[in-house]
Amino acid sequence: MALPLIVGFDGSALSLAAAEWAATEATLTGAPVRLAHDHWPYREDTPVPEAYMRLRDEAAALLARTVSDLRCRHPGVQVDWELLPGEAPTQLLDAAEDGSTLVLGSRGTGGFTGLLLGSTALEVAGHAAHPVVLVRDRVAPRSLCHEVVLGLELETGQVQAPVVEYALAEAEHRSMPLRVVHAWQPPFWRSVGPIPPSEAERRAFHEDATERLRELVLPSAEKHPDVKLHFDVRPGSAAHVLVDAARDCDLLVLGRRRHRAVSALGPTAHAAIHYGHNPTAIVPYP
Repeated sequence: MALPLIVGFDGSALSLAAAEWAATEATLTGAPVRLAHDHWPYREDTPVPEAYMRLRDEAAALLARTVSDLRCRHPGVQVDWELLPGEAPTQLLDAAEDGSTLVLGSRGTGGFTGLLLGSTALEVAGHAAHPVVLVRDRVAPRSLCHEVVLGLELETGQVQAPVVEYALAEAEHRSMPLRVVHAWQPPFWRSVGPIPPSEAERRAFHEDATERLRELVLPSAEKHPDVKLHFDVRPGSAAHVLVDAARDCDLLVLGRRRHRAVSALGPTAHAAIHYGHNPTAIVPYP
């Protein structure tokens, strides 16, 4: 049986959007869905306050209503729920160990409305051992989405294979093409300052980068022969290029080094999530 999609759920509009995304994903993959809500445990050796019991019962009732609604709107999808006894980031990371993918709203009920990437989502996405999908509250209708977009670096080479595999599988589930995007800024510096590259230099770099992308993707693509590939090398900062390339995509897929000196999202992933509009999958790699 497929591993479940774990949804971090707190009743906010973003967590409802995350639950809806997970249920839709489950119709494509056959995976079950589990809504997980953190709730502080109470010491067993002390009397339980009535207010605590009321909050716990309200959380359970909200989860049950949401599960019932998802089952009605996504017949055939297996959906259940659980209360997690503890702090959200730690409990979500533990719960994710039993699943295939962790799905979160990009911001929860706390914090400032302008902070689109909340502290819980930031911490979980930066530490999880499994892919994390961050969902915005307004996901574009699938009829308006045309492809899955994969952002790749060239410096890390074949270690990004898990990211490539994930993107290819998601494109295959959706019967969509996969656009492989790489951003570059010309390192042409002369003694008088930065000099833009010539057209010949641009063309040579574009051809070299495209060929290197093909070498990274094609070995994995052989297992997904129905996925049509597009290789897209663009000048500019990685964050700007990815936000623009992912404007009409169904899912943006980015990699994250699992063993960074500072375990967190890199600046490119952070910017792409903050300024982008569609769901973004963060996939760890060695």
